[in-house]
Amino acid sequence: SALLVTAFSTTTTTATSHKQQTVLPLPSQCSTTKLHLFDKLKNIFDTTFSEAIDTSKAPPIDSERLRIKKALLFECQNEYKTNNERKEQRKRIEHLISKMEDLSPTPNSATSSLLRKDWLLTWTTEKEINFFIDWNLSGPITQSIRGNVLNNNIPFKSGGGLGVEGSVSIPDEENNGDIDCQNRQRRTNFKFTSAVLDLDKWGKYNFPPVGEGWFDTVYLDEDLRVDINSRNDILVCTPLET
Repeated sequence: SALLVTAFSTTTTTATSHKQQTVLPLPSQCSTTKLHLFDKLKNIFDTTFSEAIDTSKAPPIDSERLRIKKALLFECQNEYKTNNERKEQRKRIEHLISKMEDLSPTPNSATSSLLRKDWLLTWTTEKEINFFIDWNLSGPITQSIRGNVLNNNIPFKSGGGLGVEGSVSIPDEENNGDIDCQNRQRRTNFKFTSAVLDLDKWGKYNFPPVGEGWFDTVYLDEDLRVDINSRNDILVCTPLET
């Protein structure tokens, strides 16, 4: 269209004895020019505005969650022998857990299918379990939750092991009215029903287990689980790779 306008302007000037004609852009040119100008202004505004937001916003939730998870697992790998060292370690772990609770992608952890699998114990404050770990008696300690059945397994390095089985249930509002909504969504009741002590060549012994209570799964995703139980003990678990 610009070519046509130029040709028209030259022809008109010659035919009218060099009388200069003012040729206005065609309507389509006006619309296109305005549209291009508007687009440029819009792009400048959008870029400036988005950059202003990016520089002021907090780190993305996924990045923050991953950072804290790595810090927690790193701290859990440290082994301390003295009580003071372990107390300080627990404080650091509790601090990380307090940050993780609000970042958990699974608020209804007690009923989530992610909870019902085989877990490998990474770190705990439970004295009964740490007895076997501290004395180097056990191999990898596992816990399985399948349906309403809970199994804890402590294998002995010399052969045999200690296995405890129990049942799990979700607290109902009628019998647990003192629990707030958030804790009810992540609380699991448990009750041990049987225990077997396997001493390998010395035989197996059944004995009645003692223990019932609850645990709150305060953080849960596909590759990490953090519990705080009714004795205020902490369990950090990762999925058992089969």
